[in-house]
Amino acid sequence: MYVCAVQKLSQRVARLTPSITAGLILFTVGLTAWLAYRAFDASRAQQQLTEHTLREYAAFAAFQLKEETGWQILMQSREAMELVMRHVITHGPTPPLGVERAAALIQAQGGQCRCLRAVRFYYQVTLADSAIETTASDVATPVNVRRIRDTVIADALASVRRSPRRLPRPGAPRLAAGISSQPFIFAQLGGRLYVLAHTVTPDTLGTPVVAYGYAVPAERFVGSVARSGMRSRALLPTTLTRGLSIDSILAVRVSDPSGAVVFASKAGVDARFAAVDSIEKLPTRLRFEVSIHPAVAGRLILGGLSRSRLPEVLATAFVAVALLGLLLHQFRRQEELGRLRDDFVSGVSHELRTPLAQIRLLAELLRLGKVPTEEQKERSLRIIDQEARRLSFLVDSILSFTHAQPGRLSPVSTDVASEIDEIISGFEPLAQTHDVRLIARLERGIVADVDRGALRQVLLNLLDNAVRYGPPRQNVTITTASAGATWTLEVADEGPGIPADERERIFAPYYRMKRDAGGAVGGTGIGLAVVRRLVNELGGQVNAVPAHGQDGKDGVGARLVVTLPIHAPGVSGR
Repeated sequence: MYVCAVQKLSQRVARLTPSITAGLILFTVGLTAWLAYRAFDASRAQQQLTEHTLREYAAFAAFQLKEETGWQILMQSREAMELVMRHVITHGPTPPLGVERAAALIQAQGGQCRCLRAVRFYYQVTLADSAIETTASDVATPVNVRRIRDTVIADALASVRRSPRRLPRPGAPRLAAGISSQPFIFAQLGGRLYVLAHTVTPDTLGTPVVAYGYAVPAERFVGSVARSGMRSRALLPTTLTRGLSIDSILAVRVSDPSGAVVFASKAGVDARFAAVDSIEKLPTRLRFEVSIHPAVAGRLILGGLSRSRLPEVLATAFVAVALLGLLLHQFRRQEELGRLRDDFVSGVSHELRTPLAQIRLLAELLRLGKVPTEEQKERSLRIIDQEARRLSFLVDSILSFTHAQPGRLSPVSTDVASEIDEIISGFEPLAQTHDVRLIARLERGIVADVDRGALRQVLLNLLDNAVRYGPPRQNVTITTASAGATWTLEVADEGPGIPADERERIFAPYYRMKRDAGGAVGGTGIGLAVVRRLVNELGGQVNAVPAHGQDGKDGVGARLVVTLPIHAPGVSGR
């Protein structure tokens, strides 16, 4: 009872083993996928942090460049306006100098300020009556002049509001008239961005009175200042750049609100490591876009730029999925092999049981003397011989299939017709049990190099296949013919034939045709597999072909044709 319980438990475990294994495989693949995703997510987070850090460096550089540019514009404007401020401080803000006089004083500072080399025109705005005067220029159109006047007045009044004046206390001295400020603004004139640099002169109460200034194309002024700022000031800490020049680290683009480029470095801006800052000067602004060169980005980050782990993650996932697919395929193959093994064992058992039962029965009757006549004794002995031949043939087929070792054939010069006659004679008793007639149509005189044992095994399997699956009282025809360097052996029966889609599959081990699987006709499924293996080793080929019929149509029955070389110098083992 204990043994039975153990056996049942073992059988249950055996049945559950595939499911448990499949579950473990799925768990392993899932765990691998999760770990791969975690690795990818960590790599992505590190890469995002790296890019964020580089963008922070770029933002710092953009801020520094913006400040440096604004400071340089302001300082150069102050140098350009120095003589004008001196005159106003000496003589007071009123009466105004006049635009020509102011232009002459500004031009006199040309040696001190590079920005004056590109001035397009000068202007004077009187804030009390909103009057404006300009020097002659194609840019100083009425529309542009009005825009300059309105912009300068609005900026001056806004400056007063941002810094509210304080009335002097009674008895306190008044401020000296003419102390001025030097603002600058940006304005679009004729579709082009200009820098309007001017000085605003107030009275003693701080009220703006007159503004003197000039207009310079932004690309000439800002471009020169930005280029100078990149060379003259460290836009990044020296501990970060570690001896590298700013030009080799940063790419810069300065543009106006319309996107027109005012200044750009030789290297293009990489959006991955870029930041933007701007100088806000009504009515428009100047946009500074700075990025880190990808080529040197790794030197600014300790340990270098993080490398994308996506290829490794995808490779890991692919390998895991491939292994899962392979294992599932192996499971299916194992199940298929198990089924084929069971079918094979069942077929062999069926093939062995019937002849053994007859042999034992007849032998027992003969031993006990229960066969009364000599004729019955002869018949019993003939049946025992036939069944023994069947068993011998079956055993030979199984041994040939299971112990196949390439290179063990020994082809010798053989008279093909005589050898086949002998094989047919040995098989006739088995054919007679099925009332099958064997017809030999052999070409005489064919002498070929063949292994006689292999030829016997091939022909016996073909004959057994024809007799087994053909109808009773049929004719099985064996034909040989020579053609050049080859000769053919053909076995044709009068059975139902072989469907076209199964003419190649019937040579696979353990395969049985769909119409025969589970039918009354037994079989091991290895006969034709043995035939193909032996024929291949002899240097030939075997095929199932349609039977001959009338009017070019397929006839009834199956034809298996073996083609072999007459001389076989390439046969393994020779």
